[in-house]
Amino acid sequence: MRSQKPLYESRAGERGAALIVAVLLSLLLLAAGGTLILTATMTSITARDSTAEMQAYYAAEAGVSRALEVVKGNVQSTPAGTKATFRNIVCSRNLWTNISGGLVNITNDGSASFRVTRILDPDNQDSATMCDPVSHPSYKPDRLIIRVTGMGPGNSRKNMEIVVNRHTLDYPVPAVVTAPNGSATPINFVLGSSNPNSTSGVDASGGGGTLPAFAVSNSDYSRVNNVIDGCAPTGGSCNGNPPNVTPGDPAVLVNGNTPSFLQSVAKTRLFLYGPEGMMNSAINQGRYFTTGAAAISSTAGLGAGNSDGVLTFVDGDLTIGPGNPSGQGTLIVTGDLTLDGNFNWNGVIMVLGAGRVYRNGGGHGNIYGAMFIAKFDRIGANTDVFGAPTFDTSGGGTSNIQYSSTAVDMAKAVGGHAIKGVHEY
Repeated sequence: MRSQKPLYESRAGERGAALIVAVLLSLLLLAAGGTLILTATMTSITARDSTAEMQAYYAAEAGVSRALEVVKGNVQSTPAGTKATFRNIVCSRNLWTNISGGLVNITNDGSASFRVTRILDPDNQDSATMCDPVSHPSYKPDRLIIRVTGMGPGNSRKNMEIVVNRHTLDYPVPAVVTAPNGSATPINFVLGSSNPNSTSGVDASGGGGTLPAFAVSNSDYSRVNNVIDGCAPTGGSCNGNPPNVTPGDPAVLVNGNTPSFLQSVAKTRLFLYGPEGMMNSAINQGRYFTTGAAAISSTAGLGAGNSDGVLTFVDGDLTIGPGNPSGQGTLIVTGDLTLDGNFNWNGVIMVLGAGRVYRNGGGHGNIYGAMFIAKFDRIGANTDVFGAPTFDTSGGGTSNIQYSSTAVDMAKAVGGHAIKGVHEY
């Protein structure tokens, strides 16, 4: 019988292998565990940072919203009594806490806050000079850039910038009365003698210079010029007593001076009846009326009691006056507009559709601002052209129609301010 060697002698070559294997396995498990711990830690940190970043983002959004509340005039100044015009916001921002530049908390524990870091007029960035009431008394920024920094936990920050236009409607005003005509029929243009009526392009506000009294298509230039000179529309029969028109020569409408909404019938239809047109805007504001009587009897009337004016869309005929004042803001009439008795209007009047304006009744009336008159059918081909408009102020009473940059400015802002862009930077 063979004798067996002791176990420790038979496995002498395997000494330490199990230990090495155990150590290697331990290292592997340790590495896996460490990776798991690291991943969990990084996930926790990422989640925390992401939450902080979102809080900073929402804080910046809150800052933008609070700044817009000031711009819209919904926040009282401190001390009270200062209107939040674009000029005042640029020049006197300390009157409103939300935009003064100080830290504004939006949470009870102060973990999220915002700061309006800058407000500037991108068209005139030298605010120190432009805000001087002596050298620039009529300074009115058209746009504002408002920059906001939102702050969250852990020093997280988000910067946001918003661009706001002062006007919802922005269009050039080529004359006191603008009346395009693309048809072969001449304009019906009657002003009466010099005593009853006057039309002036001299800015009644005293800062906007002088515009032509009338702007018409080239085909109507001679006819309108003859009437202004006190002659028959076709020339001759001049009575030596021309109407009071300043300046004495009309302007000719071309693409460069014609508002975009009057450059074609298709554009005018879109301006009035498109998805973002004036009719829908009026409906949204509760200012769309199918009769003139409904507009006059509405809560705001024609805007006479509103310091900023209102948008009024009358889908039909309207007679303004007698009354003093009759209204202000932007008035759109798709039917005939009759000016009757003692009336007053401050702003812009658009007679778009029937394209007919008449003066009637006794008394005296004033329009300060500008008028646009265009004749076209509500439904038709995109190739349709404007028909011959009617502007006849030879009826009873006297009237004065005069350009006013302040009234036009007010009329352009009746829909509130327009936000043109928001982005992070």
